[in-house]
Amino acid sequence: MNIIDTRSNITFNNDKKGIVRNISLFDLKGVDYTLPKENFTDIVFQSVPSIEFFQEKELLINKNIYTMGPSTKRFLLRNGFDSICPSTPGSRELNKLITNSENNKFLIVKGKDGLSEVFNYLNKSCYFVKEVSCYERVKFDDYDDVKKSFLKADAIIFSSTYGVKIFFEEIYSPQVKASLFGISKRIISYIANFGCEAKFIDYFSNNIKESIQKSI
Repeated sequence: MNIIDTRSNITFNNDKKGIVRNISLFDLKGVDYTLPKENFTDIVFQSVPSIEFFQEKELLINKNIYTMGPSTKRFLLRNGFDSICPSTPGSRELNKLITNSENNKFLIVKGKDGLSEVFNYLNKSCYFVKEVSCYERVKFDDYDDVKKSFLKADAIIFSSTYGVKIFFEEIYSPQVKASLFGISKRIISYIANFGCEAKFIDYFSNNIKESIQKSI
């Protein structure tokens, strides 16, 4: 079975090599940012790249740290820091785990144009919160080299709406016969906007190939 994972290279799960083929639909690039001067007590990383491109990792010492999903948690552990993480990835589940007090100061670390659901949740709850964007996603100049691979795919996994957008703008044609999968309800709904059906896939399943085979 030919399974394509469209995550960016930096977030590809090495445990799935040989089972899932990674074909990224965009590059990642660090951007200049100014870190607020406040003494933050809590730091939230929304993605693996937000950790990779965050320069001030010494500030994580003795902080409450939150991550959006298991991949981000594992990547942070490689950098020597543990974090609080929802079992089901996503902003809504993470919001349920955040414990607030009137003295907490939150910093959200994310990508440019990334989701602001955690920021909005904390801001609406009247807690002190700032956010910085330390990287951006960049489209390739062209997609001619990758189109043939998608024509041969049996299943395509999407981990972001940005990847979905690029797929339908640059790659999709009626010749693509692959089943589409999203790792969240938000991504599945976004795919539906393009007139295609997608199914949910637990990306962190022990046997992702078997899960996909049962769904097709």
